[in-house]
Amino acid sequence: MTPRRWVLAGAAVLFLWWLGGHDLWAPDEPYFAEGAREMIVDGQWAVPHVNGKVTPDKPPLFFWLIALLSLPVGEVTPLTARLPSALAALGTVALTLRLGRRLYGPATAALAGGMLATSFLFWDKARWSQTDALLCFLIWVALSAFEAWRAGDAGGRRAGLLFWLAAALAVLTKGPVGLLLPLGIALVVLALERDLVRWRGFAPLAGPAVFTAVAGAWVAWATLGGPSDYSVWGALREHFIDRGLHGMHHRQPWWYFLERLPQSLMPWSGLIPGALVLAWRRRGRGDRLLAAAALFVILFFSISTEKRELYALPSLPAFTLLMAALVARVATWRESEVLPPVAVDRRWVTVGQGVIGGLLALVGLALPLAVGQLEGVPVPRALLLTLAGTFATAGVATVVFSWRGRVVASIVAPASGCVAIYLLVVTLAYPAMEPVKSARPFTATIARATADSRAAGLPVVAYRLDNLPEHFAFWGGGLYTVETGDPELLRRHLERPERVWAVVHGGALEPLPPELLERLWVTDTTRLARRDVLLVANHELPGARRLSEVVEARPGARSDEGSDG
Repeated sequence: MTPRRWVLAGAAVLFLWWLGGHDLWAPDEPYFAEGAREMIVDGQWAVPHVNGKVTPDKPPLFFWLIALLSLPVGEVTPLTARLPSALAALGTVALTLRLGRRLYGPATAALAGGMLATSFLFWDKARWSQTDALLCFLIWVALSAFEAWRAGDAGGRRAGLLFWLAAALAVLTKGPVGLLLPLGIALVVLALERDLVRWRGFAPLAGPAVFTAVAGAWVAWATLGGPSDYSVWGALREHFIDRGLHGMHHRQPWWYFLERLPQSLMPWSGLIPGALVLAWRRRGRGDRLLAAAALFVILFFSISTEKRELYALPSLPAFTLLMAALVARVATWRESEVLPPVAVDRRWVTVGQGVIGGLLALVGLALPLAVGQLEGVPVPRALLLTLAGTFATAGVATVVFSWRGRVVASIVAPASGCVAIYLLVVTLAYPAMEPVKSARPFTATIARATADSRAAGLPVVAYRLDNLPEHFAFWGGGLYTVETGDPELLRRHLERPERVWAVVHGGALEPLPPELLERLWVTDTTRLARRDVLLVANHELPGARRLSEVVEARPGARSDEGSDG
C-alpha cells in the first residue's frame, strides 16, 4: 500500500477499534445520544429535545446523524452515538493528506496525517460523541475548497458552492462558529496576500444563496414545525452571544490555550515553535493558509470568555501540516519545487522532541506511584505498569534519537508509543473504569425503585445534577426527571404526603431545612461525574438509611460541585 493508505488504515484502527466497548460517559455523550433517541422514539426531528424537553444548546445535525446511523439497529448504542465523530475524524485525516500532498508532497502529507491521527486531542475527540470532530471536518471541507480555488485547481463557482455548503452544515452542527471560522480564515489569507478583491470571484451570489437555503430551511422548519416555546434567535443569543461575552460553564482567562494547546498536540507540541518560525520565514502559499488557520482559531476562541480545550480542534490539521513541513525540511526531503529553499537547523526538531521524550519518560516513572491516587478508579495495577513501561520506553527512545540528531527516528518513537498507549487504554483501561463512569447500573436502580411512583403520575426530581438527568433518560429508556437547582422546589416535592423520589447531589443539601433532612431516607448511592449522587425517598423503606446518617458518613462531609457541563 501507499503511505497515504497506510495512514488512513492506521487512523481507522485508532478511531474505530472497540468504539462501542464502554458506556456513554459524562459530560456530553449521553446528552447527544438521548437527543437522538428521543428523535427516533417521538418522531420530532426539527428541534433536539433531551430529557423530555426542548434543548436550545445545539443545532440538530449531529443528533440527526446519530439517529440515522441508529435506525438500522433499532436503537441508539454507544457505537452508533460515537460513529459520526469517528467517521468525521477519518475524513479530516483524508483531507489533511490531500491538502498536504498538494502543498508539500506525498511524504510530508503522510507524516502530517499520522501526526494528526496520533495527536492526543484529535484522537480523543474522534472517539467521543460530541459535535467537535464533525465541526472540524466540515470546516476543513470548506478550507480545502477555498485552497483549490486559490491555487487555480477549481473554478470559483464550484469551489465557492462547496465552501458555503460546508459552512452551512457546520452551522447546523454547532451554530455561527461554523461560518465564522472558515470565512474569517479565508478573508485573512486574501488580506495577507493583498488580494481581497479576488473574493468577488468565489461564488459571490450563488454561494451565500446556498448557505441561506440550507441554514434557512432548518430555521424555518424549527420555527414553524418545532415546539411553540422554541426560538432559534433566542437560542442564538443565549448560547452564542451571551456565552461568548459572559461565559456559562467554562469561563477561562485569555491565555487558556497557551496552556492547553501543548497538551492537545502531544506528542508533537515540541515542534510548534519551529513550525511557526519556518512558516514565517518561508511564507509560501501553503504556509500562509495553514498559519492563518492555526492562529485564527486560537485567537478567535481566546477572545471568547467561554473556552474549552476541544474548541482548538479545527486548528490541529493546520498545526500538524506545518510541523510535518518542518520535519520534511530538516530531513531534506526534496518533494516540491515550489517551496523556497530555506535552511532550517535540525535542533528545531530534535530539541523539541527531546523535551517531549523527557516528559513521556517522566510520566512513565510517575504512573506506578499514582496507583494510590486514582481514587475510585479500578484500573488494574498490571495495566498501569504496562502503560508506564510503554511511556518510559517511548520517552527514552525519543530522547536518545533526539540527542543523536536522528530526526525521523525522533518522530517515529513517540508515534509508536502513542499508538500502543491509545490501544491499551481503549481495550483495557476504559472497560475497567465502567463502574465509576457509567450511570447505567444506578439508572436501573432508579427505574425499579420509582416505577410505582411514576406510574401514579408523580415526578422524580433531579436536584443539582447538571448533566446527569440525560444519563437517566437514556439508560432508562425515557426515565425523565424534573431538573432543578431550586431547594424550595425540592422541599415542596419531598413534603408531599405520597411516597415520592428525588435523585440529589449529596454535597448540595445544606439549604434544606434540618427537620426535612431527618425525615428523608436514602435507598442507594453512587459516585458519578465527581459527585456523590443519592436516591432519596420521603418515606421509610426496608434497607434504607436516614439521609442525615449518610451525609455525616461521607468522607470529610465534603460539598464538592463536580460540574462537567
